[in-house]
Amino acid sequence: MALAHAREDQIYRIDHFFGKEAVQSMMAIRFANTLFEPLWRQEYIDHVQITAAETIGVEKRGKFYEGTGALRDMVPNHLFVLLSITGMAPPSSLAAEVVRSEKTRLLDAIRPIKVKDFVVAQYRAGKIGGEKRLAYRSEPNVDPKSDVETYAALKLHIDNWRWAGVPFYLRTGKRLAARKTEVAVVFQKDTVPAFQTGFCGFNAQCHPVPA
Repeated sequence: MALAHAREDQIYRIDHFFGKEAVQSMMAIRFANTLFEPLWRQEYIDHVQITAAETIGVEKRGKFYEGTGALRDMVPNHLFVLLSITGMAPPSSLAAEVVRSEKTRLLDAIRPIKVKDFVVAQYRAGKIGGEKRLAYRSEPNVDPKSDVETYAALKLHIDNWRWAGVPFYLRTGKRLAARKTEVAVVFQKDTVPAFQTGFCGFNAQCHPVPA
């Protein structure tokens, strides 16, 4: 729609997740590091988990959240920023249009999501840090019968040679136990028996995936 009113070089796209120091460092960690880049593919990686968890609720944004929900608020912008940088192929240069093209190729390769690979939920009343917290439906400007999700999790498959068979798990939610933004790249299980017990390393056991 934007291209109907302006040229591509006249459009400036930004997401505040790009401002996070760790996010800005991810391209250097991947593409300027001969230790990681050769391993950044389906032969070695079991799965990838991308999490944006918050302990706060919707606060005073109930009216906004009623029309948005966790999925539209976080996934297609913030989490896809992390997804695209984590999964994109090496760009031929750091020019904006080149990097954007590689991110677009990755996003275009995402397989349509099936219902069984998508979960939503809504927080109820409880305690965090010993303090009582309201249920979402009791928050200001929220419909008492609202079915808007405050938690969303999905499993993605990317149909290209680099990520064939490697699931990406994206999750985000409010009123969770801890506040963190994390990309966990989980390598395949060790095949050497001596390292299969008593040593965590990058095994999936460190970052269990919900069924």
